[in-house]
Amino acid sequence: GEKEITVIVLGLPKNMNNSCGFAAQRSEEFKKLLEYNLKIPVHLVDERLSSVEAEKILIHSDLSRIKRKKVVDNVASALILETYLKERRIKDERKSQES
Repeated sequence: GEKEITVIVLGLPKNMNNSCGFAAQRSEEFKKLLEYNLKIPVHLVDERLSSVEAEKILIHSDLSRIKRKKVVDNVASALILETYLKERRIKDERKSQES
């Protein structure tokens, strides 16, 4: 059957010093737009290290530079989602310990 989308995870491109520049503001605006139009929550996840991490993974898997360029965004997206899921798992575990 079809699955219903209940949440959207969106990368937040902060500057390396943790400040929010133009790109991060653009993500914040996009988040508001998505939430307003789709009526589902959008979670922002710090994506600063996802591309760096993705590049490391791809270099380790011995892909050529051209092939890495093609898939780096996909791997970075997967890492952003993985970060969100880990954070959610930790929150859920804390909640279950409190009750």
